[in-house]
Amino acid sequence: MCLLLPENIRHDLRSSPDPSLRLTESPRQMVPSNMPFDLDLPRPLVLLAGLLLAGLVLPQPIQAQDSAPTRQDKAMHYSLYYESFKNDDFKAAKGDLAWVLEHAPGFPKKDDRNFRRQYKLYAGLAKATSKKSKRRAYLDSAATVLATAPTKMGTLGLSFDAHAWEVYRGRFLQQYGSALPDRPDGLKTATAHYRKAFELAPSEVDPYYVRQVIQHCLDTDRQEEALAFLNTVEAERGSDPKVQKIVASAREEIFGKNPQAQIKYLKEQYEAHPDSAGIMRSLFDAYVKQGNVSKASELAPRLLKTNPPAKTVRKIAEMRLDDGRSQEALEAYDQAVEQGATLKAQDHFNRGRAHRQLNNFSKAQSAYRKSIEMDPSYAEAYVGIGDLYTQAVNTCSQDELGRSDKAVYWTAVDQYKQAIEADSSIAAVANSKIESYRKVFPTEEDIFYRNDWKKDGRVTIGDGCYSWINETTTVRPAP
Repeated sequence: MCLLLPENIRHDLRSSPDPSLRLTESPRQMVPSNMPFDLDLPRPLVLLAGLLLAGLVLPQPIQAQDSAPTRQDKAMHYSLYYESFKNDDFKAAKGDLAWVLEHAPGFPKKDDRNFRRQYKLYAGLAKATSKKSKRRAYLDSAATVLATAPTKMGTLGLSFDAHAWEVYRGRFLQQYGSALPDRPDGLKTATAHYRKAFELAPSEVDPYYVRQVIQHCLDTDRQEEALAFLNTVEAERGSDPKVQKIVASAREEIFGKNPQAQIKYLKEQYEAHPDSAGIMRSLFDAYVKQGNVSKASELAPRLLKTNPPAKTVRKIAEMRLDDGRSQEALEAYDQAVEQGATLKAQDHFNRGRAHRQLNNFSKAQSAYRKSIEMDPSYAEAYVGIGDLYTQAVNTCSQDELGRSDKAVYWTAVDQYKQAIEADSSIAAVANSKIESYRKVFPTEEDIFYRNDWKKDGRVTIGDGCYSWINETTTVRPAP
């Protein structure tokens, strides 16, 4: 700015013995030569300044009252605070950081770094002090920064990640929330901010914070809310192995405490995705686990059309067998084999049960034998064969026991004894059957009248209606 002086005053100052008061090169300037900037004043002020100079009464050098800080100022304060901040000298950093946030909040990259450092600075000061009152004051200041910074930055046009600030809020409250009973508007709970962060950027939030939201729901007995959030998480991050593990674990925990919640959830999923084999299978397993055979049976036919795993097919077969639907049970086992499943000893035992219920004695015997072949200790299969032989007697004797019919009980008792040898835990059941059927062994007289029988001799049971048995046994009379 310039100061216009009358010619006579300019003339006097040109020859002033004080170099600082000499007139500069421009005829429009008449200021001390050490003044940092020019003045450009209205005419009345020019006259006043001229009079002052004429009387040799000069004002102090004039400074601008509302001038904006230069880039050099900004850089200086930024450098001073950051040097202290990165060394955790928060007290030294505090003043210069405050200056930067007042005069150049977005310096140097127009982002959120200065606001982030301010809340960290207050948190660091709180951690460092041993005085409760100061600690509380610093934490209140940090909370205020967290609550207000995003709005301020938005107004200033600074770049920042909204979801990241929700995480900052959550982490701060998770650590210090108990010390802040009166929180500023904008701060809620740690998990509320973690959840908001997920809503804003579901693909970027660390799985740890997802787990925190779920766990909070479980801890506060809000299982329905937890399940709803799990569905959202699965839809957004289902391909993430870590997230998959969290979702599976949380659902297992919820369903373990509340089986009905599992059924409700799976039914809703099934209604929404009726062609999903996985959901159908999960619902079937849930029904079976809860003993709801009726509902499981309703679902089984459709489930079988999806080529479920052999484990599921076996369960359907067992369920049908227990329900008296022997032929359907066998069909289920056949399907499992067609799908490449290898049947286990129990599967063959169950096939034997199914054939026995259908009076397919020969096939039942083969299935029981296959079970024993796969597992010689499978005592139930020996008992199954023994029961099969006694059932054959009931069918073939037509209510009138002949000598050949009674002889079949020898083979039945042989099987019960082998069951005990295979597994002594079944002795009580097997011995009870032995005692019952020994009483109907052929008598001494029956043995006498059979030319092919000799006491303690060996004989093969395999004639007529019993040809399929083909078992060699010992001749012995009833006790």
